[in-house]
Amino acid sequence: MKTEAKKPTKRGVISPYQLFFIFLVSRAVVALTFYQSILFNGISPDALISSAIALGINLIFCIPSYICVKYNKNPLDTKAGRIIYFIYFVFFSGVNISRFAFFACDKTTHGDSPLLFIIIMTAAACYVAYLGIEALGRFSVLCAVLSIIVLIIIVMLNIKNFHPINFMPFFVGTKNEILENSYIFSSNSIEPALFFVLSKRCQSKPEKPLFYGIFASYIAIFIMLLFCIGVLGNAAPLFSFPVYTLFQMTAFKSFSRLDIVYTAFGFFALFAKCAYLVYCSGQCIQRMNAKIKTPLLFFSSLALSLLIYSRFYSEISNSTRWFYSAVATAFLVIIPICFTVFSKRRVKNEKHI
Repeated sequence: MKTEAKKPTKRGVISPYQLFFIFLVSRAVVALTFYQSILFNGISPDALISSAIALGINLIFCIPSYICVKYNKNPLDTKAGRIIYFIYFVFFSGVNISRFAFFACDKTTHGDSPLLFIIIMTAAACYVAYLGIEALGRFSVLCAVLSIIVLIIIVMLNIKNFHPINFMPFFVGTKNEILENSYIFSSNSIEPALFFVLSKRCQSKPEKPLFYGIFASYIAIFIMLLFCIGVLGNAAPLFSFPVYTLFQMTAFKSFSRLDIVYTAFGFFALFAKCAYLVYCSGQCIQRMNAKIKTPLLFFSSLALSLLIYSRFYSEISNSTRWFYSAVATAFLVIIPICFTVFSKRRVKNEKHI
């Protein structure tokens, strides 16, 4: 009896469920490495409303990217689009690498120089991105599974410390501040821009992983905020990293502190996000000689990380908050809409970038 030969798997692509985990890890990692000073009034009970509104805003942000890809008007099919989004991806890789360095210096080494941490993270992200999208897809599944397990454990161990009285008063900020916090939450989302690159590497139907991944990530963010407020109460705004403090307060039998779990798995996921951004940056300049491209990605990410660390984390001002919001609006909404309206439709079987 003859057996049908298996079709060879196509290299350089990932499955839809791997793409889902990439978006899930990329967005949910913000909850694990959340720096609460970016919000007006810090973390307060009304931040739950802000996160729920932010989910709607993020899903709206995804629509222009989805339309661009559906109608074959991907900005990365043009030279101008590749240059624009190369800058965007490198910038946000610097944001996330500097976030790691800030936490490491603030919580683990008590004010040491961030240079070593930034160099290590940048080099590691460049290496993983060099391995390709298949390695990133498998790594994302591992990160997502571990992060979900850690989230479940922390929630279960903190149920006894959860007090509804900590949600009183519920409304701390004004209506405008709640809406502004929603937009600030949304400005941390880079997934619609990642979709321009990763949709080309997905085997089929990349739009579902995008929307489902964003939705699932906000469930994780909502749960972490809920327990930070329910356990820490009015003390939550006093901590730079309230999620880290929540892990510190968690005890299990002889293990009195589980902050090592946060440090290990939280930044395991953050490292994955940095690798996504470096990979997408590299795809924007794929035609460049590899001997030039790799050093360019490394040193540009390194320089931006140091710049953002020194300028951003020294003081959080209103101008800083609105700068990130403006960047998100420009690169996730305005530019994709402009390409949808004004660019020519590309041939459907056009070669991947």
